[in-house]
Amino acid sequence: MEKIKVYKKEILFHLLLNIFVALFITIACYVHVPFGTVKAFFIYVIHFLLLQFSVFGFIYILSLFKRVFILLFPILFLICACLSFWVYSQDISIDFGMIQAISETNLDIAVDVFSWLFLGYILLAMLAVFIILKTFTKLEKNTIKSPLFILSILGIITFFMVENYRFGALKRRLPYSAFFSVKQYLAKTDLILEDVDKHVVSSQDDLHIVFVLGESVRADHLSLNGYNRKTTPLLELHKNIISYKYVYTPLTYTAISVPQILTDKSITDTLNTATSLYSVLNKAAFKTEWIGNQSLEKSYEDIVNTNDQIQIIDKFHSVLSFKKEKDLEILNNIDLTKNFKGNKITTLHMIGSHWYYNSRFDENSTVYQPIVTSKYVGSSSKTALINSYDNTILYLDSFLNKIIEDLKKSSKNTILIYLSDHGEILGEDGKWFHAQKHKASENPAMLVWYSEKFKQKNPKKVENLNLNKNNSISTDFLFHSILDLSDIKEFKHTKSLSIFN
Repeated sequence: MEKIKVYKKEILFHLLLNIFVALFITIACYVHVPFGTVKAFFIYVIHFLLLQFSVFGFIYILSLFKRVFILLFPILFLICACLSFWVYSQDISIDFGMIQAISETNLDIAVDVFSWLFLGYILLAMLAVFIILKTFTKLEKNTIKSPLFILSILGIITFFMVENYRFGALKRRLPYSAFFSVKQYLAKTDLILEDVDKHVVSSQDDLHIVFVLGESVRADHLSLNGYNRKTTPLLELHKNIISYKYVYTPLTYTAISVPQILTDKSITDTLNTATSLYSVLNKAAFKTEWIGNQSLEKSYEDIVNTNDQIQIIDKFHSVLSFKKEKDLEILNNIDLTKNFKGNKITTLHMIGSHWYYNSRFDENSTVYQPIVTSKYVGSSSKTALINSYDNTILYLDSFLNKIIEDLKKSSKNTILIYLSDHGEILGEDGKWFHAQKHKASENPAMLVWYSEKFKQKNPKKVENLNLNKNNSISTDFLFHSILDLSDIKEFKHTKSLSIFN
C-alpha cells in the first residue's frame, strides 16, 4: 500500500492516459462489431481489455524516456486518432490498402475528406494530448522501480502471447494495425516478376475470357457437386457448365494462394521468381483488366498491376469491415456485353465467402435459417454458421448467373472460368475458416461455362474440358490452361497441366 501511495500520481496519470487512448483509438475497433449474445459481448470485452493492456505496456516503456515521449507520443496519438475517426464513422479498415491510398493520394483529393465533424474530433484529440503532456511533465516518478513497470512488461508479453495463440487477433486492431500496415507498405514484395521479352502471339482473334477469382468457397458445398442443399440452383439451369470437384491447393490463405494462381509458380515451388499471366497475355496483344472487391495485398499487388486497367471498388473497406460492398457491385462497374476488337481477359476478384458470412449475402440469398448473430464464433451454433455460409454460396450462384446471362448477349467468343483461392473449414475436427491445413480448406470450388459460339469454334477444347472434369488437379492448372486456351505461341507453358488439353 505504501508503494501505491508513493506512485499514486503516476498510476492516476497512466489511468487517465489509457482512458484517452481507449476513447480516441482502441474502442473504435469494436463499435461496429455485431455482438449478438451476452456471451459474445463478454468475449469482446475481454478482447478489448487484452488489447488495451498490451497498449499500456508499450506506452509505459515509452514514457520512461521523458523527452522521447514528449516528442513522439503526440504525433502517434494524433495519427491514430485521425485513422480511428474513419473507423468510428465508416468502419474503414486500417490495412495495407488504406496506407497505400493515404501515401499516394493527391493533396486536393485528400482535402475532400475533411469535414467539420472530423475537425471537431481532432481538436478534442489535441485537447487530450495537451492534458496528457501537462500532467506528464508534473510527474516526479516514472521509473523501472515502479510497480507499473512489471505490469507493462506483462502487457507486452500479453501482446505476443495473444498473437501466438491467434495471428492477427491484436495486430488487426488500432493502434497496431496502423504500425503493421505501414511496415507492410514499406516492405518489398518477396516475389520477383520476370519480364516477358519474347515476341508472343495468339492465334485466337475474338476471345473474351472472364476469370472470376473467388474467396473461401469449398467445392463440396455446391449442389452442382452433389451437395444436399440447392446452393447453385441458377447455375444448374445452364447448359455448357462444368464443375470440377477435385481441385487441390495446400496454400490456404489469400496472400500465398493468389500469387501462385496468377503466375507460373507451382504449388510446390520455393523459388521467388515467377511470370505474371497478364504479362504474357499483354505481349500477345490481349486487353487485360482487373476489377476487384478486395484491397490489394502486398504479395500480389505487383501481379495485378501488370493488367492494362485496374479498378478496386470500395477500396477503403477490407474483409474485416461490416460495411463492405457486396460482390454484385463489381458488375455495376463493368459492361460484359460491350464489343471490342481482338482478345481480352477480364478478372473479377470477389470478397466471396470470407468471414463474417452475413456481410457477404443480401436478403434474396437469406434462405437458410437461423443465421449467425455475432462475429464471435463461439456464440453461434454450428447449424447457424453453416446456414450463413451456404447463403454466401447462394449469393455466388446469383453473381455467376448474372455474368453468364451477360456473356450470352456478347457477340464475342466467350468463356467463364471460376476458381476460389482456397476452401473453408466448417467445424470439421473442431476447426473453422482457413489458413490451416485441412482437406476442406485445400479443396476450392472451380467451374467453367462456355458460350455456344465458343463450343462451335473450339470443339476439341470443349471435349477435353468434359474429359478432365473428374480428374484431380492442382491450382497450377490455371496459368497453363489460360495460355493453352488462348493458343499462345512462342512462350513455354505446360500443356499437360491444361484442362483444355
